[in-house]
Amino acid sequence: MRVYQDYRNTLMRTGSDFVEAKKNRTTKSASIIGLFVVAIIWGSTFTANKIALEALTPLSLMAIRFTFAFVIMVTIFRKKFVGIRLKDLRGGILCGISLFLAFILQTYGLLYTNAGKQAFLSGAYVIAVPFLTWITFKAKPSLKVYLGTVICFLGIALISLQPGFKIELGDFMTIVSSLFFAAQIVIAGYFVKSENPAVMSTVQFGVMGGLSFVAALLIGDFAFLSIGKNMFAISSLSVTYLGIIGTAVAYYLQILCQKYASPTTTSIILSLEAVFGAILAMIILGEAFTLRIIVGAIAIFVAILISEL
Repeated sequence: MRVYQDYRNTLMRTGSDFVEAKKNRTTKSASIIGLFVVAIIWGSTFTANKIALEALTPLSLMAIRFTFAFVIMVTIFRKKFVGIRLKDLRGGILCGISLFLAFILQTYGLLYTNAGKQAFLSGAYVIAVPFLTWITFKAKPSLKVYLGTVICFLGIALISLQPGFKIELGDFMTIVSSLFFAAQIVIAGYFVKSENPAVMSTVQFGVMGGLSFVAALLIGDFAFLSIGKNMFAISSLSVTYLGIIGTAVAYYLQILCQKYASPTTTSIILSLEAVFGAILAMIILGEAFTLRIIVGAIAIFVAILISEL
């Protein structure tokens, strides 16, 4: 009888483990699909930003975009903030500061470079993620990561360096912004294990929107007041798309999916935004790539694959 009972318990544990493993695989697969969707959306935001900047200044665009996303998120998830404590907001605050610095550099950089080129240069954040993860989680990068870094550097040089070894201002700002995007991915990966994804996303939008409005007012930038004059103008529609899809949906989905994926897995999938961004820039904006830019872009993409796969 005891043998039978032990056998029965073993079967039950095995069955439970099988169900749990299958559930984990399904969850991870759904997370990977979600991150692919985020990469596609992020790729489209390069073109949407370029269009919106025809009517707005960078700071005004950021202020409207992220405040809009904050209002949407806090309305939908308002019940999750009941009884919330300051320590539950740390991840969102740090993510918001990192993204503010990343976006202000990237958005201003877009004034001095084209959308397709910036899409590829922004993808360089995937190289920084393993090193920031090393600092945060004490996980040393492998040799292939170092190889990927060298190849990525060469790709960035091909795209950014002009005759006379000069890096254009917009390219340099974009490269620096990619470091802050990498920081946001690592911070989100660290805090999402203990904080609510919806709260973290909402708080980071509030921080970004607030900082953007303060910065705009400090320099006397009131361009955001003009956005309501014609809600059906292409620039207004672009801002609406950026606020709802490009921000509220994409960044909430990123943090939600990252709860079940490592920072390195997240970064390699999200780096595909560079590919989607370049394709959409060529289709919608009519931007063209020179052979040098194409070779440099391929080098960056190969570096991403070597470092993360």
